[in-house]
Amino acid sequence: MRRARIVLAVLIAVLAGLAVSALAVRWLRPPAEPAWTDDYDVTAQPPEEIAPGTVIERGPPAGWSHLVIKSLPRVRANEVVRLPSNRLMSRDDLARQVAWMFTAFTADVVPERHGHHTRYRIRAIGLGLGANVNGRDTILTSSTAESFGLKPDFFGVQKTTLDIGYRIQQQARVVIHGPSFALVDTPVTFRCGKKNRMVRFRYALLVDQPTGRLDVLAWRLGAESGGCADLSRAVLLRPDTIDEAELIPDLAEFDRLNIPNELAFGVDDLPPNRLEVALPPDLSPLVGGTKFTPDAARTLEDDLRKLLLPQ
Repeated sequence: MRRARIVLAVLIAVLAGLAVSALAVRWLRPPAEPAWTDDYDVTAQPPEEIAPGTVIERGPPAGWSHLVIKSLPRVRANEVVRLPSNRLMSRDDLARQVAWMFTAFTADVVPERHGHHTRYRIRAIGLGLGANVNGRDTILTSSTAESFGLKPDFFGVQKTTLDIGYRIQQQARVVIHGPSFALVDTPVTFRCGKKNRMVRFRYALLVDQPTGRLDVLAWRLGAESGGCADLSRAVLLRPDTIDEAELIPDLAEFDRLNIPNELAFGVDDLPPNRLEVALPPDLSPLVGGTKFTPDAARTLEDDLRKLLLPQ
């Protein structure tokens, strides 16, 4: 009898323990993820390529709702005299060659019906390179240039320039893509002290979902080797920004034949803008981060929107 009682007591204790464990598991189970978690794609992806043949002047091209920025690089006027020359190309010829190509950054914000309401979302982000062909600024690749009217130059410099430009541009990444928020990193040759270095400009695209208005903030991340970052300030771009990007030559990036490499010309500031915004120091881990969770993406979006609220 005593033995039966002991077994019963042990069984009750075990069952009680299992019940407590079950409750503990229930209490310790992580809460359900918010409904918006799946909205954020935080796997870095390359942007779309703007289709060759697309004409881009001073506003959004066909197939895109917004022209974020169009850059028209130019050697800074007082720097042309510093350019090296060779038998094949004078300083002025080199300056003209540098200004031959433009870059374009577009976004497509589209409406979606939700019951009786329309909400806008970011469908895609696009990058491309091009040149003026027959009086029109046209997106080109080396393989399509002639078909869209570009006359081949004798040494094939223009096609080589396009290939190099696309090779650099392919390093761009859409780091975060949410319904109303995207974070895009683009490679830029930047003047750091007395040297040109490859850094990243980071663009935050913020869509007002009820109206489709797009606000774009930009700031500078550092080079891969470290340094040259500025996480203390961002700029708010104007709609359809046209950047007459003034370039500074780095003479150390020309070879013995005075042929420039991809670091030979760099800008020394962020794009032209309508407002400068101070980035709070406590936001630095996010504005300078490269790996994001959906929670971090949501936090960054909310914090950046607060910076744009009237003070």
